[in-house]
Amino acid sequence: MFGKIKGILQQKLYKKCKAAYDDALRYQTDPYLLWIKENEAAKDKGREEAGSSLGVVLMEHCGRDFSIAALGETFLLFVSENGRLADNAFTEISRYFDTHQDVNVVYADEDVWQLCDSDNAKEADNGDAHRIFPWTKPMWSPDTLFSFFYFGSIFAVRRAALADLEWLGDEDYQRNIYDFALKATEDGRRVGHIEKVLFHAYRKGESRAAIERELMHTVDLIGAGSRYDDIRLAAMARRGLNGIMAVDERTGLSYPVYALDKEPLVSIVIPSKDNEEVLKQCIRSIYAHTAYRQFEIIVVDNGSTARVRMGLENFRQECPFTYLYLPMAFNFSKMCNIGVEKAKGEYVLLLNDDMEAVEDSWLSRMAGQASLKHVGAVGAKLLYPNSTLIQHAGITNTVSGPGHKLKKLDDTVSYYYGRNRFIYDMLGVTAACLMIRRECYMALGGLYEGLAVAYNDVDFCFRLCEKGLYNVQRNDVVLYHHESLSRGDDMQDEQKLKRLMAEKNVLYQRHRRFYRQDPFIGTLMNDGEPAYGCRWLEGYELVNLSDCDDMLQEGKRLPDFRTMNNAIMVVVEDCGKELFVKAVTKNGARRKAYYLIKGWAYVPGADNARYTFKILLKNGEGRVWELPVQKRYRKDVAAILPDEVNVELTGFCNWIFEGMLPAGTYRLWMTAKDGCSRQRLYRDMERELVIEEE
Repeated sequence: MFGKIKGILQQKLYKKCKAAYDDALRYQTDPYLLWIKENEAAKDKGREEAGSSLGVVLMEHCGRDFSIAALGETFLLFVSENGRLADNAFTEISRYFDTHQDVNVVYADEDVWQLCDSDNAKEADNGDAHRIFPWTKPMWSPDTLFSFFYFGSIFAVRRAALADLEWLGDEDYQRNIYDFALKATEDGRRVGHIEKVLFHAYRKGESRAAIERELMHTVDLIGAGSRYDDIRLAAMARRGLNGIMAVDERTGLSYPVYALDKEPLVSIVIPSKDNEEVLKQCIRSIYAHTAYRQFEIIVVDNGSTARVRMGLENFRQECPFTYLYLPMAFNFSKMCNIGVEKAKGEYVLLLNDDMEAVEDSWLSRMAGQASLKHVGAVGAKLLYPNSTLIQHAGITNTVSGPGHKLKKLDDTVSYYYGRNRFIYDMLGVTAACLMIRRECYMALGGLYEGLAVAYNDVDFCFRLCEKGLYNVQRNDVVLYHHESLSRGDDMQDEQKLKRLMAEKNVLYQRHRRFYRQDPFIGTLMNDGEPAYGCRWLEGYELVNLSDCDDMLQEGKRLPDFRTMNNAIMVVVEDCGKELFVKAVTKNGARRKAYYLIKGWAYVPGADNARYTFKILLKNGEGRVWELPVQKRYRKDVAAILPDEVNVELTGFCNWIFEGMLPAGTYRLWMTAKDGCSRQRLYRDMERELVIEEE
């Protein structure tokens, strides 16, 4: 009888453990649901807290006779009628205007509220499971707005500041809204961005995958296309800019081509060594496919062989260029700086020797964009040769470091709100093809020569951004980049990997504010994968910061080693002091640093849903502190352990703030408690954590 009762009790305990495991797994296998759970605070009360100062305007009702001046509210919230506001939208927007008195226009992020065919939009359930496909919008981006209405389904304005703007008065509300947005953001009017999802757009479809696929590839957006070109041309005239709108036959989209006064000289600087045939192809393509003829070419050679040097000297008779032969150790930054020093042009183009121009308007479009006062560096879309595969469409500062989104994806379709179609303001563009005003280059001190090989262009773009300038990706300008599709991965070469990691550390030491941050995409979509998708949260990002001070507790001393059951497998991937991140705790105090412990652990041959894991930290005196493990979904680990049970959540990731433990050296242990019995397992993690003096 006792055995039967014990079995029933254990079954109940297991069901409880398994339910908790399945719930955690459900969230962690849907990164957006996980993001919602961990990042969205309890909902505010809604509109009543904002009072009557915030009025709602449905965009679809903004026709010919609409008038801002006729409305009485202090702030106007423009939203699409095809969706719903988040519960806290009124509070967030009112609070933003209160704390940003110089801002007249603000927009927020949004997502999609998936509706089944049977759903009534106005009666849809409020559960988060309906929410898919977040649109994380960039910080204020004037060139992106000139491409299309990236404010999307929600933006708000300070009515009094904009009441005198002339209303377009078109029958098409979309044209009215786009014209109004361009006018409202001119003349130095500041624009703000609330990095929170405050609107849910309704969408029906056969399945979630079908909806997301359609949204991922669409360019049918307000402001996109030639039917808005008269609005853009009028805006250019108001801003004192000369130019035309040119329709691209490949995409059907139109792009501004800004005219340059008096055709200033463009200096094309090409670093090269022992790459004769590729360099010749590059220079020939420039002469063959460049309508803008006011250019000079400067080749900086850091020590080619005598044969290559002679070949290039002879080639100068066919295609003239300045040849600077300066034998030295390879330093891309220094070579570019030397070339720019010798340049006579008002504009500078840094160009790799393996580039190939394939269309005539490329140089004039890039130089015209670079002529705008608010613009820093200008980049082009780079494709692999004789293909439609993308090599570069701007630099994104991903969670893994600076990278090229969309790399090796097919350019025949659009991705994530036209990231490879529209002109986009971005955090960076590659120096493989980078245009800038020479005076701007020189004022910044050129490329940082302390970064000889990697990330020098990223550092340069970061500095431009820090100066308040915008780096612009022109996706209508296309060149071929003869970087091999089969090029080896630097991450697989130990020496190259060490150099790459060292230079990345230098980059973030110089620009700590950009560590894992990209204001032109946000944190949710900045994963290291080529495609745009919600990134998996790192384990330490999942912990509730308000509880962090209570997580670490002093525990019992370790039992005798001879009595321990060591049936835990542990892999430690990271153990040490974080170099670049500072976290804020519940009382708002900014800590100096924290120590990160990351890896994965499981109990072989057992159902891992039963176990609760803790990290134990033992000092030299034998005192022990316990740290509950934050479980982390590890699809990669589950794939290599096909015969183990419930090992999807084997990952762990925890951190310890300075001041939480006395300074010293701590031996790390892992313990696992069976939730269905009294069994407790231990394992020496064979790693030590050194806590420094504050």
